[in-house]
Amino acid sequence: MPTELVHKVLYELAEVNYKGLISFHFYNEIFTDKRIFSFYEKCKELNLYNYLFTNGDFLTPEIVNRLSSYNIKDFTLSIYDWESDDDFERKKDNFDRELKLSNRDWNYNVVKGGENFGNRAGYVNHKIEEYELPLKAACSKIENKLEIRYDGIAVMCCLDYYGIHKIGDVKEENIIDIWYSEEKQKQVADLRKGLRNKYKLCSKCSDYVIPLKS
Repeated sequence: MPTELVHKVLYELAEVNYKGLISFHFYNEIFTDKRIFSFYEKCKELNLYNYLFTNGDFLTPEIVNRLSSYNIKDFTLSIYDWESDDDFERKKDNFDRELKLSNRDWNYNVVKGGENFGNRAGYVNHKIEEYELPLKAACSKIENKLEIRYDGIAVMCCLDYYGIHKIGDVKEENIIDIWYSEEKQKQVADLRKGLRNKYKLCSKCSDYVIPLKS
């Protein structure tokens, strides 16, 4: 995403005193973007807060020390190259021993990368499907996040990386207007009713299931 567009969105969030978390990942490793520290600096300047998600490949003590000076509230490390539960625990302990990630002010979490993935709206056959599709179930994703692609297109959720259910474009619209848009609110209302069959991706998806409210 162009730097100017990233800044545009950040300024719009700062204008409304946004207190949620901003993340710079969408199926990418954030440290492959050489601008990432400038984005964290801009968030700190604007009193905005961040959620960081990384596979840890690029982390060093120096980088961790630098990150600890920003407004990072949540830090998730996803370890992918584990071969067993014991191997995962060893790698987890090694990260913490070398980088002291759990000793910082952020909320620190470690996850097993690649485990418990669903079918990603039918894009992958990672597991044997447990449910009959389409589900009649609400979704936890759409309620609390707004995903924006590299080209500025705001989409229904993180599984909509092809923009099938576009809800706006931050190049042309204010991000706050997109969040409160008629299309976004309709999607939320439909999913609260469990109407996954109304949306192409949702009808194929078994992820982020939450019970319907009676």
